[in-house]
Amino acid sequence: MARVIDFRVTLPLSEFAPRAAVGEGDAAYLGNYERVYARGFGVDSVHTMLTAMDSAGIERAVLQAEWGFGDYRAMNAAVVRIAKEHPDRFIPYITVNPAEDDDMAAVVVREVNENGARGVNLQPFAYRLRCDDRRFYPLYDRCRELGLPVTVHCSVNFSADRTIDFGRPLYLDQVACDFPGLILVANHGGWPWVTELVAVAWKHPTVYIELGAISPKYIARPGTGWEPLLVYGRSLLQDRVLWATDCMLPFDRSLQEARKLPLPPEVVDKWLGLNAATLLGV
Repeated sequence: MARVIDFRVTLPLSEFAPRAAVGEGDAAYLGNYERVYARGFGVDSVHTMLTAMDSAGIERAVLQAEWGFGDYRAMNAAVVRIAKEHPDRFIPYITVNPAEDDDMAAVVVREVNENGARGVNLQPFAYRLRCDDRRFYPLYDRCRELGLPVTVHCSVNFSADRTIDFGRPLYLDQVACDFPGLILVANHGGWPWVTELVAVAWKHPTVYIELGAISPKYIARPGTGWEPLLVYGRSLLQDRVLWATDCMLPFDRSLQEARKLPLPPEVVDKWLGLNAATLLGV
């Protein structure tokens, strides 16, 4: 059976901070997510995550820190620690916080050199910024220099206190134009702007489309807006689509649904892990 790699899992809150100490903005940031994902989201521990991954037959996962829940330094430290404890299972992607006075590019270099970080994750909507905000440009330049992928939230967000416009893929196009060669991974497939993201990925060979937090059965359902991905993801972009759960969906359910997508088996294998293995060098 072909390799299976989840390109985006998120850090269990219990691994870096008590739930009650997450921060003042927590209710506004997370409240609507708890409504949308009515059955709950995330996992309560790394042990639970590994058990579920084993049960589903998932070889590895990219463990991504995401600012928005509190101290990004604590999140980065937890991601690095967990990846060191399970080097054959997790690949660490760290994050930054543009609201602080830190030199974000310097933070990335330090995390790479001292802690073995393999990528950077950005959630522009959490910062109330667009991904083409010039505050990120020194970071992008350094990541390009280091050959470090940058994952970027490109989709709807369900935080009720900020616009979904922060996640439009069109802004990623500007970043790719300004930093040719920089590896950019658009998290969550760009919905509801799927056609826009497909166009950006078609234009830029270093832009990848990741499907975290999306139930694959809806990708296959006509009228949901995913049709362009099914058309171009089986041909021109078949080597740049990355399956992921984002810990928003059960591993086994998402995997079973993905295997039923109306795609050639060899393309499904690429989406589920072969593309990730090539990009990650594992």
